[in-house]
Amino acid sequence: MIADVEPATRRRDGRAGHTVISVLASRPAWVIGAVVALAALGIGSVHPAQPSSSTRIAHLDSVIKCPSCIDLSIAQSDAPIAVGLRAEVAAWVHEGLSDARIEQLVVARFGEQALLVPSGSGADVLLWAVPIAVVGGAGALLAVYLWRRRRLEASR
Repeated sequence: MIADVEPATRRRDGRAGHTVISVLASRPAWVIGAVVALAALGIGSVHPAQPSSSTRIAHLDSVIKCPSCIDLSIAQSDAPIAVGLRAEVAAWVHEGLSDARIEQLVVARFGEQALLVPSGSGADVLLWAVPIAVVGGAGALLAVYLWRRRRLEASR
């Protein structure tokens, strides 16, 4: 004989209980959702102030590679060419050029390796993506190993 099973929406005392669907369909849930959505839109629509010239210059100096140094930025180097390039970057910022345009000018003069930050295309992406994929894969393998080991110990 099939046992009489109580529906999931009924409590033991016979009254109907709250299901997830009935809670989500209620008016307070919609009001709370609307308030959260409006707050998120309000926060997301606020644009940060433009960075100051000195902040932009410091950032650009930290990402532009010293042409005569090995893996040093022009901010870290005291080489004459780095000092001159720092002065040019400051002048370009004060002229109103964008950071992207300044980086283009430096790359045009010194080549693709003039920036310490990868361009985001071609082999540069692989240099960043491969180590991340290897670490992620190793983490996944470790998780699977530990999960199987725990499952095996639990079955004993």
